[in-house]
Amino acid sequence: MRPLRNALFISILLLASCSPKRPVSQFTVVSHPDGPLFVGDQVSFEVLVPATLSGDNNTSVEVTFAGQILGSAPFAPYGIGGRSQATLWWVWDTRDLNPGSYTLTFTRLPDHTTWTETFEIHAADHVPPLEPQAHWVSTESVCCNLFYISGTAAARDIATLSKEADQESTAVSAQMNTSLSQRIDIVFMSRVVGQGGFTLNSVYVSYLDDNYIGNDMPILFHHEFVHYYDSTLGGDYRPSMLEEGLAVYLTGGHFKPELLGPRAAALLDLGWYIPLTTITNDFYNQQHDIAYLEAASLIKYLVETYGWSSFNQFYRSIHAPSNQSVSAVMDTALQEHFGKSFAETENAYLSYLHSQSVTADIRTDLQLTVDFFDTVRRYQEKLDPSAYFLTAWLPDGSVMRQRGIVADFLRRPEGWENRLFEQLLILSQKELFTGEYKNTERTLQWTNWLMDIIVQK
Repeated sequence: MRPLRNALFISILLLASCSPKRPVSQFTVVSHPDGPLFVGDQVSFEVLVPATLSGDNNTSVEVTFAGQILGSAPFAPYGIGGRSQATLWWVWDTRDLNPGSYTLTFTRLPDHTTWTETFEIHAADHVPPLEPQAHWVSTESVCCNLFYISGTAAARDIATLSKEADQESTAVSAQMNTSLSQRIDIVFMSRVVGQGGFTLNSVYVSYLDDNYIGNDMPILFHHEFVHYYDSTLGGDYRPSMLEEGLAVYLTGGHFKPELLGPRAAALLDLGWYIPLTTITNDFYNQQHDIAYLEAASLIKYLVETYGWSSFNQFYRSIHAPSNQSVSAVMDTALQEHFGKSFAETENAYLSYLHSQSVTADIRTDLQLTVDFFDTVRRYQEKLDPSAYFLTAWLPDGSVMRQRGIVADFLRRPEGWENRLFEQLLILSQKELFTGEYKNTERTLQWTNWLMDIIVQK
């Protein structure tokens, strides 16, 4: 491992001086699919609103090309992070163009602020090797409809993936004492997006050979299937903290099997514990791994204290906030079902954590897990923003299949910085998950130091 690490560090240092600064403009336009555009692409745009206009929800963006309106979209919150942007899905069809530079005009309405953006369209015969023959394929298992792109790792391993999905769906069905009336749609993405899994109308999972998250597919399936089954059981209002905590709790860990109680107790030793009201009111903007761990261990405490049936009744009966905070409606539900306020519940939960036995290995593993995934998200935010979980580029798979689009789930930034940092993340992930803690710490320190140099350029 050490020669590979040293070679990667030296390569980055030699190339760091070549990294150009990106221009800054009032509006930022991001095109998709990522990377170079080619003749034949169906291009989408994200128009990011300047911070000075972020509160203006009565504006939209219109894009025109060669005198023709391609499309328009309002500025609106996007993604888990609620970033203000106009999202124009697949509005520019380049199939009839020749290779070259093309200028598009963007207009902010209603004040008609106008600017132009130039895009280079490359020849179709230069498209990445997998794409010319790539197309959507589907198969059925007992639990699921599985959609994947031909020629990918998912296509190669689809038989194994189908069996794993069936096994995890059966396990979740038993845990939640419910069944589905129809199959789950699973969409396999051949690039890393977020932490590797999302559940919307379908379940979206990353599956590729050079996956720097290193997803354990049974664990990933189980987590996302909990979300899917959970949504079918309903409830007036399910706070994000409890939704995500339930998925981690029933999976028995977040990215790997974990002792949730002792692991959450280690947060107290590390000084990382976040008050439950803070996590409840603003879940996704907290440190990701800490918030998920606290949420899962809280549910573990509630189930162990009151039983699954009582917890489930509490969870399904929380009412949507009306001029209240999320923690306020949680407080009401806790008092109605368990006779304790939120503050009293947290005090009891903290006593539960103090009773846990925390080993040095648990504490070290948790600390490095948080460091690793913080580094992953830092890399994504700075060098692969389409993958960053708060604003992930996650197109509707059913529309992609209807339109024959594969590039959005195949292409990703592939500059030297991306290739080298992803190899460093793959290395540190393997070291962490095999318990090589000293090597993990060293690799992450070097990775972040090098990122300091490159990201600032």
